[in-house]
Amino acid sequence: MITKKMLINKGIICELVDNREDAIDLVRKSKFDLVHMDVHLPGINGTIATELIRIFDKTTPIIVLTAISLHENREMLLSFGMNEVITKPFVPEEFYKTIAEYI
Repeated sequence: MITKKMLINKGIICELVDNREDAIDLVRKSKFDLVHMDVHLPGINGTIATELIRIFDKTTPIIVLTAISLHENREMLLSFGMNEVITKPFVPEEFYKTIAEYI
C-alpha cells in the first residue's frame, strides 16, 4: 500500500493484488509496463512468482522489493528473472529513479 501511494503521487497508474497467484493471473491476462512485487509475502514468494511469469512473459520488467535476508542476495534474486531489486528500507528518490529506468 505504501509503494502504491508513492506511485500514485507521481501519476503512475497501478493495480494492487493481495497475493502472487492473483498477480500471475493478472500479468497473464493484461499488458503492464512493469511488475513491482515484494519478495516476502504470504502464498507463492516473489522468486517463484517471477519464474512463473517468465514462462509466458520474458519482457515485462519485474522489480522486487525486499529486506534481503541472510539466505538471499541481489545476484541470487536476479537469477530468477527479476530485472532489479530494491532493498528495504529504501530512499524514495532511489525508488522513483529505479522505476523510471524501466518505464
